[in-house]
Amino acid sequence: MNIAVLCDFDDTITRENVAHLILDRFGDKSWREVRRRYLEGAIPPYDYFERQFNLIGATRSEMQAYVRERGTMRDGFPALARYCWQRGIELAVITLGLDFYVQALLEQQELGWLPVYAVGTRFTEDGMQFDFPYAAKECRSWGICKCSVVERYHQGGQRVLYIGDGRNDLCPARKSDIVFARGELLELCRQEGLACLELREFGGVIAELETFGS
Repeated sequence: MNIAVLCDFDDTITRENVAHLILDRFGDKSWREVRRRYLEGAIPPYDYFERQFNLIGATRSEMQAYVRERGTMRDGFPALARYCWQRGIELAVITLGLDFYVQALLEQQELGWLPVYAVGTRFTEDGMQFDFPYAAKECRSWGICKCSVVERYHQGGQRVLYIGDGRNDLCPARKSDIVFARGELLELCRQEGLACLELREFGGVIAELETFGS
């Protein structure tokens, strides 16, 4: 099946925003005010993450343990991962979030083998350091250019089924062949007249993929 599935993480694979869970538990109390300024466009996304996570004194292992304790996946995502693996469909996680907490929850669900496109992190004596291996010069506002990842798969001859929930998913959704949307992304797609399917549960994604094999 010549199709790849790219899925957002926070509020899409997960029932909550895992970055917010971490910041509520370990972060500076000012983070919600900084987030408000970020949503208003006064602070770029990469700067928003760096400012807040650099104030955290917890270790990588402490934060990952907390994510495994409190983070939850939406029903059906592990089943979608198994379905894709059994049929040779590449399923990847694509997120503006940080790799260490994404991996913590994936590994808890025995899904650590999934490819992850995220902001990279290194924990050093000077604090958390950030890497941006999937950033793009033409997309400087974001720590990862989701559209460029979609294009990677298109250049490899694959169609892309994209799953997301937020405003930052709109651009890659425009470039994808099939879109499953929830939350703000669903509203934006409808406003724009962009064809999409509503993501209610991941069984619907499996049902759509089944049509490719029929």
